[in-house]
Amino acid sequence: MNTLELVCVVVVAIWFVFRSLAHEGPRRDLYLRALLIAVSAWVAEDSAIRLYGFYFYAEDRWTIWVDKVPLLILLIWPVVVTAAIDLLEALAVRPARWPLLMGALVVADAFFIEPAAVDAGLWTWTEQGPFSIPTIGILGWGFFAVGVGVVLWRRWSLLAMVVVAPLVCHALLLLTWWGAFRWLAPIPEVAMAVFGWIAAVVVLSAISWFRPRGLRRQVLLRVPAAVFFFGLLWQYGQDPDDGPLVVWCLAFAPPWLSLMALSSWSGAPGSPSA
Repeated sequence: MNTLELVCVVVVAIWFVFRSLAHEGPRRDLYLRALLIAVSAWVAEDSAIRLYGFYFYAEDRWTIWVDKVPLLILLIWPVVVTAAIDLLEALAVRPARWPLLMGALVVADAFFIEPAAVDAGLWTWTEQGPFSIPTIGILGWGFFAVGVGVVLWRRWSLLAMVVVAPLVCHALLLLTWWGAFRWLAPIPEVAMAVFGWIAAVVVLSAISWFRPRGLRRQVLLRVPAAVFFFGLLWQYGQDPDDGPLVVWCLAFAPPWLSLMALSSWSGAPGSPSA
């Protein structure tokens, strides 16, 4: 196991430890859901790589593989998806809205994770797009989360996730690829960087207006992963051509920092006013 993988293990382990301590109810339920998310993600990713060939993982950056997918990637999926579930639960969102909003939250995370990881050479896309990533590649993260959200919303057996989530993901990938992205030109990177900061301002305005509270745990649990990916950006984003990428990634910090600031004085769990 190389240094990069070791750091990934530490980040995932930190998340699972603190998430387990905060879990209400039998912890085996949390672990079972995490396991099935990982298995579902493997089915979705491995089949997508084999069927479409749009991306591949760098063989020299990963040690342990499950066919075409590094094992550590499968450990990261439960963290990303569960973080979205936790946020929706904290905001008391109705279950019927979970599939769409889970997809949106995971896409937001992917818009930050993908450019930093691709720039670091962890995986490579064969289709063009801003920061060497096709837009559909980022949306694919959300499509998988939509499938997980459907299972949770309909209260089906968690085992259904292994079939439903990959099928939903593939269906939405094919629909959006042939219905839109196959025919659209890539967005310029500078335009993406500008869009990122416009979106950040919009989100900051929404946070200031609605002042969501009680999100301290959800925000803090994201810190180790955010530090890891900003660390990748610091280490590998030194090329002068990476300017738009750095500007883009920095746009993701202010909204989460503002939530952290609100949670420091709000009625969050564990605060004096709770």
